[in-house]
Amino acid sequence: MILIIGGAAQGKNEYADRQYGDGYTIIHDFQNVIFEQQKKGEDAMKATVSLLEEATDLERLVIVCDEVGYGLVPVDASERRYRETVGRVSCYLAERATCVVRIVAGIPVRIK
Repeated sequence: MILIIGGAAQGKNEYADRQYGDGYTIIHDFQNVIFEQQKKGEDAMKATVSLLEEATDLERLVIVCDEVGYGLVPVDASERRYRETVGRVSCYLAERATCVVRIVAGIPVRIK
């Protein structure tokens, strides 16, 4: 599995499509998947573990996720939980990824 991370509007999706558009399964905006799971009361970490366990070709899976933990700490408790969850799920994915790329200003930086 390949994990692509970075801030909002940094070019992550474009990079993923350009590099892995053919023959790979790309999950864009994984932070939104986590948001929806949390909104429904689901456990995002368990769902992510299941996603990886059920993937038919883990080597051809690309997950693109915003880094959402920077900036001001939200006043709203649910928003703080969401950011914490995205961070923890991203750490879990990064541990298991064969490659982690961080996109900064459209420039890919391989960090694993």
